Amino acid sequence: MRRAKSEKENAIREKMLSELYANEYNQFIGFEVLELSPTYSKARIKSDERLHNTYGSIHGGALLSFVDAMAGATGSMSGYYVTTVSANLNFLLPAVNTEYIYCECMKLKTGKHILVFDIRVTDDDGNLLDSGEFSFFASKAAVLDSNLKFS
Repeated sequence: MRRAKSEKENAIREKMLSELYANEYNQFIGFEVLELSPTYSKARIKSDERLHNTYGSIHGGALLSFVDAMAGATGSMSGYYVTTVSANLNFLLPAVNTEYIYCECMKLKTGKHILVFDIRVTDDDGNLLDSGEFSFFASKAAVLDSNLKFS
């Protein structure tokens, strides 16, 4: 994982990682964060039969929730917890014949209250499986305790 730009960013990242890994659903789907910053993140899940649909590929709902969790964590790297406003994921190819499914989130816009992310879901070979755009509302709930001081 890339080095954080500041002590505060590192503290927020550590808290977000702790929360992501403590979540039982994320544990079930095999969530693994590879990169996490306010503008970019990358994570992966293992292609597990428990996540398959009737046709033998990863269920779209599992993909959508994986992407939502990762994009939400990326949005919360701004320092405030976010909640999903809209989620659009285009299922382009089935997630089959791959060990891992990767999700990349790239920040497109930060407004006063709304954050928008471009989403790319790929397989082990880099094939684009899904693409989309997620929007989040930044709440007033700070990720870190306001009494913490950073140099």
